[in-house]
Amino acid sequence: MSEASESSLARFRALVRDRPVPLGEGCLVIARHLGGSEPVADGLARLDELAAGVPGDDLDAVARFLFVEQGFHGNRSDYYDPANSLLPAVLRRRTGIPITLATVVIEVARRRGIDAVGVGMPGHFLVGNGPRPTRWLDAFDDGTWVDEAGAAARFAAVHGDAGAFDRRFLDPTPDPLVLGRVLANLAGVYRAAGDARRLVRVLELRREIPGAGTGPRSLAELGEALATVGRVDEAARCYEELAARVEPAAAEAAERRAQVLRARFN
Repeated sequence: MSEASESSLARFRALVRDRPVPLGEGCLVIARHLGGSEPVADGLARLDELAAGVPGDDLDAVARFLFVEQGFHGNRSDYYDPANSLLPAVLRRRTGIPITLATVVIEVARRRGIDAVGVGMPGHFLVGNGPRPTRWLDAFDDGTWVDEAGAAARFAAVHGDAGAFDRRFLDPTPDPLVLGRVLANLAGVYRAAGDARRLVRVLELRREIPGAGTGPRSLAELGEALATVGRVDEAARCYEELAARVEPAAAEAAERRAQVLRARFN
């Protein structure tokens, strides 16, 4: 791992343990760790600039400013473009997916002292109007406000008859897990594209988030991704860690995989 990658990984590790977690900075560091050239400070300055331009002190004013005056909008024509999940590109192009557009709303609102929380409803992402939300802003739909019935309709549009809506889907998502969801989106994009190098970097970051990338399945995926890009010793260590955390049959398989990787390394 390069010195720059180690620096961004260490910075992300510290950010996800901060309270409150600075979502904007976290997303900007993600982009940097994935090879982006734009300094994190530039993205933070852009968020500050947007916040300074909001002509009011409530979420309605933030929404009008971002989606009407500034022209932020959802990318419906190329949803899976990785740029939609990278905050520097979202700020530059004013285009993104629900979670990154929501992050812009939340970060601008918080800079104005306005309550705003991320709400990670399955299949869609909304912004709640405080710690106990009573209405939800859909950043992908040009900042439209929805009530519980409207949120349930959006859930149904994504899932059809495959799942039942639960009111708890509208509870706030902890900030570290918002970043985990950004990374999950990117992991899916890079898996589909066969981009092993960036997939490794995404999984490295995800592993730093307690409760997001530390489970057995995540460890195994990181191990295989590391092996694919030739970081075999680190891959073997992932499997050795996995072996210490699972039941005996799975531990034996993980130990065998670590041994195979060690043999390749030597």
